[in-house]
Amino acid sequence: MKRFVILSILSLFIGCSQQAQPKPGALCTVDDGKGSYRIAKVLVVDEVGVHVRLYKNKFKVRPEKVDASKLSLGGVDDKEGFGMGHVPLTKRAFAAMKPVAIGHEEVRKEELDGYHMWKDGGGGYFGNK
Repeated sequence: MKRFVILSILSLFIGCSQQAQPKPGALCTVDDGKGSYRIAKVLVVDEVGVHVRLYKNKFKVRPEKVDASKLSLGGVDDKEGFGMGHVPLTKRAFAAMKPVAIGHEEVRKEELDGYHMWKDGGGGYFGNK
C-alpha cells in the first residue's frame, strides 16, 4: 500500500500516469502489448501527442525502477529487438500503453534530433486522436 501511494505521488510530479499530463524527461514503464514491459522516455508533449524514446530493453514484470545508463536503443540486427529514438504517439495511444512513471532524466539535445526531423517534415502520429 505504501509503495502504491509513493508511485501515485511520483506520477503526479513526474507526469506519466494515465490521469496526469506526461512531462518531458519522465521515464515510464509501458505495456508493449506482447506480454512484456519496456521503458519509454517522454521527450516532448504537444497539443496532439506524446513524443517518446522507446528503449529495446524488455522486462517480464513491470520494473519499479531502472538504471537509465543500462538502457539501449539497440539496432535492427539485434536478436533481442530494438528501440526507437523518436516515436510520435497520440495521447490516447500513449495512455493505452498504460504508462507508469518510475523516474526522471533531463532530455538531452541530441535526443531531440528525430523530433526536429519529424516536425520539419510535417510528420503525423501513431494512434487515434
